Amino acid sequence: MKRKELILNLYFVIGLTVLILNDFYLKFEYGNFVTGKLSDFAGLLILPMFIAAVIPNMKKTISIITGIGFIIWKLPLFTPAIDLINQLPFVTIHRIIDYSDYMALPILLLSHYLINYHEFRQIIKIEQVKRFSRFALLGISFFAFCATSVVWRETPQGTIFIGKSYNIKLPKDSVIASIQNLGYNCDFYERDSSNYHSRAYYQTDNIIRHFEYSIEDTIANVKYELEEVNPNKTKLTIVNVTLSEKGNIQNWKTLKYLSKQYSSWLKENLIEKVK
Repeated sequence: MKRKELILNLYFVIGLTVLILNDFYLKFEYGNFVTGKLSDFAGLLILPMFIAAVIPNMKKTISIITGIGFIIWKLPLFTPAIDLINQLPFVTIHRIIDYSDYMALPILLLSHYLINYHEFRQIIKIEQVKRFSRFALLGISFFAFCATSVVWRETPQGTIFIGKSYNIKLPKDSVIASIQNLGYNCDFYERDSSNYHSRAYYQTDNIIRHFEYSIEDTIANVKYELEEVNPNKTKLTIVNVTLSEKGNIQNWKTLKYLSKQYSSWLKENLIEKVK
């Protein structure tokens, strides 16, 4: 099999399209279990094909090596190496330890078969276009693989709107006591009568946000509303979070991503512990 056939085929192009579409759009718009695993399946399918196209001598072993590398990548023992790399300027390596990602490993069997035994029909026929497409796909593929785990460093800053509500089966006083028992303050602020749009709220300060065994950032404060729906049920609405870094993020996509990220983290590390 010719090297160019490993990337100029329908399987590779579809896998690459899914990887890019999922990492740059679907995860932000529809963050769920499926989008969380989709990139693993697509990446494990096409990464061995990409490497085999660049290093043909690895065709027989690359799927096995990729699988072993993926397993090690998801283990905590790799965390010190990631922390060391993340001390370098400009880029940050992002990795989530989730052993359910291993469900994507069987796709390597298909990748191995396609690399070593399948006869491809090239989807691009004209020679000049084929030559250009081969290098274009190699470049796009390299970018996609890197973008999955490497994030250009932009320190989150300013205030991020959340707007998520949760029903907690506890009276309001018990919710406040639970937050305080976690070691946080729960301060009440009256509505500003001079501002028609202002509302009363509660605030918890100085929450250390951990990320994979290391401190990532400090949430300066979280503002939220507590509404007692009935004697045994309280509605908690997270209004916004203010981060320790001062400033404002203008890019709406970044704000939307950070809103989902902090909302998910607060749900797991604050709301679920209060319930």
